[in-house]
Amino acid sequence: MSISDARVSPPPAPVVGAALLQPLRVPKASDVLAEELAGRISRGDLREGEVLPPEREMVLQTGLSRTSVREALRVLEIRGFVEIRSGRGGGAFVRRPSGHDIASTVRLVVRGTQVSLAALLQTRATIEPACAGLAAVRRTEVDLLEMDTNNLVMAEAQDVNRFLRSNVDWHMAVARAAGNELLSGLMEALAELIYDSTGYAGSVDGHVRAETCRAHQAITAAIRAGDKELAQRRMTRHVEAYVNVVADGISVGDGVVGGLDWTGHAH
Repeated sequence: MSISDARVSPPPAPVVGAALLQPLRVPKASDVLAEELAGRISRGDLREGEVLPPEREMVLQTGLSRTSVREALRVLEIRGFVEIRSGRGGGAFVRRPSGHDIASTVRLVVRGTQVSLAALLQTRATIEPACAGLAAVRRTEVDLLEMDTNNLVMAEAQDVNRFLRSNVDWHMAVARAAGNELLSGLMEALAELIYDSTGYAGSVDGHVRAETCRAHQAITAAIRAGDKELAQRRMTRHVEAYVNVVADGISVGDGVVGGLDWTGHAH
């Protein structure tokens, strides 16, 4: 029998009712418009301080409903890409997001996804030494003055909460001295989230406070000297010591596993 004589089985008939496609997620029109405008602002096509067209004109230009345009502007305002001013001479004014806007976004994401304290500490331990190293290269006299001022407030603080707040302010001064808005934005978010999550004020005794001030002074000195490697090493040791204090003050009942090492892993 030749090949041509062989019977060829027909393909199986499709099963009636079988799903060939999955449900599609179609983005909202307002989100598409918000992303388009955010991209133009980020690229510099729309300059800071420039006012966007009125809502009515944007409706005509885009073909979207007034509700979609208004929602897109609200999204842009939340993300820090526009400032909405009301009244005569008002409108949607273009602005470039700052490190503070980045911090707000990161905090929302972290709280919404319930990121663990261990992950926060691990992220901080990864990026803060890098901030100290960059600060040693890029710091200004104003940056150094801010670090010195916060160190002095910490050393003289009688109230533990004031000490802790000045501690956060010193770390933020180092992050800003790094000259990178993304890093400073991440550090602002991490510092506030960790500050809110630990609640370890009772563990901050006189010894811990004195050691923290000494560590800050040593790191500031390395930054002032422009010694990148030394600033990174000293910040790494400081973060490790901080995590040890936090881990000792946290119990399993608090929903966080105690005994964290400086990388954020349980041991």
